[in-house]
Amino acid sequence: MGLTTNLATLLVRARLQGVRFTHTITIGRLSLYIPGKALKAMAHNLGIRNIDWSTFASDGFAEDFFRHFLGSESVQSIDYSNYQNVDISHDLNTPIPNALNGTFDALVDGGSLEHIFDVKQALANYMNMIRVNGCLFLLTNANNFCGHGFYQFSPEFFYRVLGNANGFVVNDALLIEHTLLNVELSRHQRCFHVVDPAEIGRRIILVNGKPVMIFIHATRVSNETPFREVPIQSDYRTKWQSTKAARHVDQVAMPFEYLSAWEEIRRRLRERKENSLANDRFFQPLKK
Repeated sequence: MGLTTNLATLLVRARLQGVRFTHTITIGRLSLYIPGKALKAMAHNLGIRNIDWSTFASDGFAEDFFRHFLGSESVQSIDYSNYQNVDISHDLNTPIPNALNGTFDALVDGGSLEHIFDVKQALANYMNMIRVNGCLFLLTNANNFCGHGFYQFSPEFFYRVLGNANGFVVNDALLIEHTLLNVELSRHQRCFHVVDPAEIGRRIILVNGKPVMIFIHATRVSNETPFREVPIQSDYRTKWQSTKAARHVDQVAMPFEYLSAWEEIRRRLRERKENSLANDRFFQPLKK
């Protein structure tokens, strides 16, 4: 887990849009994976002049970035183990202490969620630690990371979890395509906004050949208790509601058959086109 160039750029973008990072917590201590040249260019573009580069992030961690680039007054970290000298040692598979509820303006997970078995509890902890009007920033696996951690996640998952029922709204959901599995070493990335599947009334599926991560920026808008209402996948919710309204309709079961060889080729080509990042109905390139 770490602060990569693309994650840092997205956090700076959020700050320029008005997000406060005054009191920030990170999931684990984030290593700083940004070349010095890129850091200095970023500082120059932002008009930051008061950095002593000889001592900046000399321990290899990202707290200095949060202070100088994001205006953080305090940066704390929480993790299962204290092997990186975190501020708070806690197993995120279990509920956090009440003292941490509503404490932080921003929470940043740079690649931990996929390694935590109890995702529901971990996300409830994340949401509870953020105060109302505070923000959650999360970067995790989406596609072609099978075996990296326990899980890979879809945009549908975060749009449903971080919804009004849980006191959140998703400001942005991005897919970031990398050239290497070691994403911090990937010099070139492509970023795409992902539409909420509920808005277009169908599943958004991605089939591609490169590692893809998902970035989420969400804001806590109310003080709801997470998961009092279980999230339901949007297309199922729509289908079940329409089924309840049309129970009198009789359905005739059709015998199952495989596609013909020619139909299978046509279907494969169509699916490849429809479910690629080139489909701008679902995936809209992020403007620099």
